[in-house]
Amino acid sequence: MGDGQSPEMIEALRVLESADLERGTREERLAAFARVRREIWAIADRAGSDSIAIRALTRGLESSEQLLAEGAPWDDRPAAEH
Repeated sequence: MGDGQSPEMIEALRVLESADLERGTREERLAAFARVRREIWAIADRAGSDSIAIRALTRGLESSEQLLAEGAPWDDRPAAEH
């Protein structure tokens, strides 16, 4: 990480890599997804020419968050365990 990447991209990647999106209740996990997306967008807001690429990091988060909110078919844990 870092070769030719802007400081903002490096920061956004660190936020993404350090996010714990697997533990907690469904509501806690949804809140974590939303928080990480907001943090990355805030970084992109102050980034230069790579702001679009930084925002693109949130695309997968949005998809995962939507599946979690809808109840992903492969996630068979009871809601209390999410």
